[in-house]
Amino acid sequence: MRADPRTMFVMAMVAAACHRESPAPPKHDAKPLAKPADSSPAPAADLTRADGARRLAIPLAGSLQNPCWSPDGRELVLTRFAGGYNEGLALVGRVSAADGTPLAWGKAEAQDVNLPGACWNAALQRVAVSSDVAVHDEIYLVDPQSGQRTQVTRRRDAEAREPSISPDGQFLVFESHPVGSEKYGSIWRVSTDGGGLVRLTNGRGNDRQPNWSPAGDCILFQSARSGNHDIYTIDPSGRSLKNVTHSPAEDTDAAWSPDGTHIVYSSDEGGLEHPNLFIVTRDGSRRIRVTRHRGYDGAPSWSPDGRSIAFESSDGDPDANGTRIYVIATPPLP
Repeated sequence: MRADPRTMFVMAMVAAACHRESPAPPKHDAKPLAKPADSSPAPAADLTRADGARRLAIPLAGSLQNPCWSPDGRELVLTRFAGGYNEGLALVGRVSAADGTPLAWGKAEAQDVNLPGACWNAALQRVAVSSDVAVHDEIYLVDPQSGQRTQVTRRRDAEAREPSISPDGQFLVFESHPVGSEKYGSIWRVSTDGGGLVRLTNGRGNDRQPNWSPAGDCILFQSARSGNHDIYTIDPSGRSLKNVTHSPAEDTDAAWSPDGTHIVYSSDEGGLEHPNLFIVTRDGSRRIRVTRHRGYDGAPSWSPDGRSIAFESSDGDPDANGTRIYVIATPPLP
């Protein structure tokens, strides 16, 4: 995920309260992002682990993170950090979900980052990203084919990250914090045309990584309001708060199953040295472990047909080793 070492690991969530000024009208950037694929060196062959997870042989250097499925399940959009895990410039591009073939990658000129889960919207045919290409992180909608982008948020004193699009394409939720701060993240909602900015959480729990449910009736996010990081849900108005995981572990990076009945997330449950993937029922009553890896697994995203989960993985500490993209079959659900 994004550049906080503990966000994916011990997961100290960052970001903070925003300011309530409505954004200016959206703007269209002239420069497209989609360009011919980069053929930088990377692992040349797929690798299947003992737990059944298969590495996509994506021939791109850097740390590959935050896989998010296309609506038809044929592609993945992901973030590529040039300097290592959450380090250096970053850009968002597309690869084949079948074999990792790069489909559209440009030149990194800023930190462009997508969120796993509901970032590629079928109704809009757009991908939501955050980018500091202007002054600081704001939210943009990007055409995955042409690369044309539309700026959605535009605020002087607050940054915006980790955007997720509602199923009907009318709204975005995102995490925000004051410029220059990495504390007190709060969840906000905005129309995809840039209007109607509403704050949903107060940020005292360092709330991050919101994701819309497939039915649009619920938003999940991670928060440290209980002292450690748990997965919570709220309704789109910010009410009906529920702690789903309610455990002493560090639970982060959550995304919905396509039918909205289950949540996949990353956790160090059971005292794991590095987080692995788990699935919990929407009501929090049952959970199972998905990956069994001695290193780190995080940033999961469920395929539209429900059969597979894509995620980022490292053989150890991602800060030292960077991450690659893996796909694992969905296990029998609890």
